Parts: sequence; structure tokens; C-alpha cells
Amino acid sequence: MPGFLPVAPPAQGASPWVAQKTGAALAPSLQGKPVVVDIYASWCPACRTIEPTLRSLEKQKAGKATFVRFDVSDAAKLKASRERARALGLGPFLEANRSQTSLVAVINPATGATVQTFRASTDASAYSAAIKKTQSLIKP
Repeated sequence: MPGFLPVAPPAQGASPWVAQKTGAALAPSLQGKPVVVDIYASWCPACRTIEPTLRSLEKQKAGKATFVRFDVSDAAKLKASRERARALGLGPFLEANRSQTSLVAVINPATGATVQTFRASTDASAYSAAIKKTQSLIKP
């Protein structure tokens, strides 16, 4: 796909995922803080495993990062997530990654570029490091 860049290789046996299109700023409501995007499904065991880590991180990073969850559990939730993603400037990202449950991406809202992507990771310090790196890239 033109304009999309692959990120870190997926875990062995997993499908590759596509990063957020670069050069497209996200919605004004997302500007100023790193955006942590979670592709979630209620039927996904890995999603349930990482959920406590992400919720704890969301509390720790309140005011310092924006957390967005796209629920792809069923057709109705995917439809709602697609509408929300389009409104936030994350439509191409969701469409490219909607089948990649337990994927978490840290995105620079000013450029729309994915800074780091994780798959089924419970490593809170790695998420924190990616958020910190993204904060350093955002111009005040």
C-alpha cells in the first residue's frame, strides 16, 4: 500500500501489520499528547491478558497520553470503531490493522506516524518508554 510503512516484525507465525500513514495529522482533539491505540476484541485471549497493563498505564499516564480503544469484537462494534477512527484521523490505521487484535500502537498525533507497535505485550515499561519517546517528538 503506498504511503504505509511496515513497523517491527510480527511475532513468529503472526501476520504483518501496517503502520499509520505518515504525513496525516490526527484529529485536533488528539493533538499535544502521544496517542496509544489498542485493537481489542472480547474473544481475544491476548487482549484480555494485556488489558490490565493498559488500564493501569492509562491511569499512570492520565494527562500525558491519550488512550484509544477500537473494539472489533463483532460487526456492530467494528462499525462503531470505524466511525470513531475516521473522526479521529485513524481510519486507515484501523482498516489496515482491524484483524490484528492485541496490537497496541503509540502514534505521534502531529504527524500521524506510528512511533512503536506492540503485539500482546504486558511490558508496561516498554509502553512507557514509547510514550516518552513520542512526547519528545511532539513540538510544544
